[in-house]
Amino acid sequence: MNTPVSSTASGYWKSRNTIVGAFWDSDFRLFDTLLCAQDALDVTGDLLEIGALYGKSAILLGVLAGQDDTVHVCDVFEQDTGDEANRAENDSSYPGLARDKFEANYRTFVDRDPHIIAELSTSIAKHVDARSLRFAHVDGGHLFETVVEDLRNVRPLLGPRGIVVLDDIRALHTPGVAAAAWGEVVGGGLVPFAMSEQKLYATWGPVEDYALHLETWLDRNSDVTNYGYQDIAGHCVLIIENPRQKMTARDRIWSWLPILPPAVQAYMMRDQVGPHLGTRMRS
Repeated sequence: MNTPVSSTASGYWKSRNTIVGAFWDSDFRLFDTLLCAQDALDVTGDLLEIGALYGKSAILLGVLAGQDDTVHVCDVFEQDTGDEANRAENDSSYPGLARDKFEANYRTFVDRDPHIIAELSTSIAKHVDARSLRFAHVDGGHLFETVVEDLRNVRPLLGPRGIVVLDDIRALHTPGVAAAAWGEVVGGGLVPFAMSEQKLYATWGPVEDYALHLETWLDRNSDVTNYGYQDIAGHCVLIIENPRQKMTARDRIWSWLPILPPAVQAYMMRDQVGPHLGTRMRS
């Protein structure tokens, strides 16, 4: 099977599981195809990650950044910022997080160091120029007020065709992310164009070129089997379920399904209908 990512990202793709972090393969591939789309469309600018953890997604930004691009990484790492909510989340969800671990991981795959902003994301505008970004991955604090502020701060930093990606859009412990994101869609001009099981992909600019590029990407990737388009607040959004990358023991059992008696087939299939994600045609 051919590597399902660009040649630039293929080396890291093969070693991605050596880095700790919840960066699912579907999002790896969406980052890759959208950043490559920006290159093809001559969309220029720097890249930003808010909330780096051990670098799993930031490394991909570094791998795909152009020679003249800066990768900004904003994370407090092990520092005590005095923010009780931030401290509680870090202590609970990210024990052992340290800047030296991130930097070691990053340097394993990327030759140029990122510009590290070891502060809360509230100060991001002090370190990144207005309209200088083409891609921003927001994965910092998950409380509603924090995400609202991150969106408010990131918007003027993005260029006219910049993409913002919001992590944990639908996790049980992050309802504040969903509330902030959809609030910005309804009342702030944010235009969503794709959604994975974990992230929302959106822009405050035009979306047509990105939507067309994703259509072509779907046509070329037959393993992305469960997807659909839904109208959300007047916007056509592509929703993608994570494809399976490897055959498990359970998959092997399911591969025997066609040769089993019809009654057994019916019993095995009783709860196996996947979620209906929408129409297969973009409106």
